[in-house]
Amino acid sequence: MMNVIIFRTSVQDVEDLDCLRPELNAFLGEKNWTFDLEDVDKILRVVSPDLCTIAVEQLLLEHGFLCIEMPYSLDEFKV
Repeated sequence: MMNVIIFRTSVQDVEDLDCLRPELNAFLGEKNWTFDLEDVDKILRVVSPDLCTIAVEQLLLEHGFLCIEMPYSLDEFKV
């Protein structure tokens, strides 16, 4: 089963993202994460078979970025 984890971050722009891209690709795989930099919360969406919340938060923190999981429930979406 794949987990979808949503994070609020302090990543601001493509330059910030370029700094993180190699690390995120190495840790999660190139197609297993996306950023929405137009969202006010600068959303990072991760798809992973493992619950890797702490590791992702730590990775961004090590690069100087805030990263906090945003809990949600599929019940909210009537899925």
